[in-house]
Parts: sequence; structure tokens; C-alpha cells
Amino acid sequence: METTTGRRGPGRPPKAEAGDTKAALLDAALRLFARHGYAGTSIRAIAREVGLSESVLYAHFPGKQAIYEAAMSLAGPQVALVALGGEGSVDDPAEFVRAFADRVLAAWDTPQARQSISLVSRDGLIHDEMLGLGIERALAGLAEVFARWLAEGRVRDDLGSPDDLAYSLLGPIAHARVLWLHDGATPEQRELARRRMTAHAALFARAITP
Repeated sequence: METTTGRRGPGRPPKAEAGDTKAALLDAALRLFARHGYAGTSIRAIAREVGLSESVLYAHFPGKQAIYEAAMSLAGPQVALVALGGEGSVDDPAEFVRAFADRVLAAWDTPQARQSISLVSRDGLIHDEMLGLGIERALAGLAEVFARWLAEGRVRDDLGSPDDLAYSLLGPIAHARVLWLHDGATPEQRELARRRMTAHAALFARAITP
């Protein structure tokens, strides 16, 4: 309990630090999840990783599942939706596709993102409902862009539906992530992921151009 002199109880950060505390807990949880798996990581271990009490953790998250969901929202397939809103002209499909791939690569080649893909791979969470919904939302967002381009005649109309085009763009990029952007990836593997993703985006951009 805080006193009138501004002192606070042990393990309770001031309100100004709440955001940093939550981010630190997420970082710690992802590190431990990637190392020990979801089931093998306890709330106590996450709190201890950042030198806090369990009560402080529960002030930010109601439980371990909530931490997992928050981590996935930062580093999961929803990143593709964020990438759709980045810089780059949506009126130039080739430019947009290349910029989209660059933004997704940058978002997925972070410690948090690499830890998250290791977690879902090692714990059999690749078929997790939340992950699946994130992928479907990302594909739906891309399909909306392709639908607009098709209606405006900006891309070839003989390659498939907007859904087909969205999956054809994102699928190989996501595949490269699973193979080469995991927690134990070497610099060489990460560079290989970059080359594969950018080469795929360039090829795809050329293929869809009328």
C-alpha cells in the first residue's frame, strides 16, 4: 500500500510503469514458453523471471492463457493485418506486395516472434483455434485488397479468386517463417528466410501484373 510520502509496497510498480511491466511479463513468458513449452511454464516462473510477485502478474493478466493470447496478438499471424496498413501504394500491386512482404518479415524476425513460432511448433499448438482464426483474418484482409485490384483491372483475372491469391501470397511467406525464423534460428537461417520471402514476393508481384 502506498504511503503519503510516495513509497509503494514491494513488487508493485507505479502506474507510469504499468505498460513496461506488462511488456516485460510478455517477454519473459515467451522466453520461457519457447524454452520449456506452455505446459512446462508456470505463472510463478514467469513472475520470477522479471523479479516480480505473482500478485503483480495477476494485476496485468488473469492467467497463463491470457498471457499466451496477448503474445500471439503481438507475434502471431495477425501481424499480416498490421502490415496491410503500412506505407506503400495500394494502387500499385507490385509495389504493395513487395512492401507487404518486407513488413511481415521485419515483424516476424524479432525475438518475440521467433519465440512464438517455436512455442506453437513444439507444443503442438500449430492447430490452435486462436492461431487458425488469426490466419483466417490475415487471409481475409489480403483477399479484400485483391478483390479491389481485380475489380479495377490492376491484376490478372485468370489466376484465381481473391481468396486464392491471398493464400498464394501469404502461404510461402508463412512457410519460410516456420522453417527459418524460429527461436533457435542461426543468422544464416534468418538470412535464408529473408531471401526466400523477398524472392517469393518479387516473383508473385511479376506474376499478377497484367
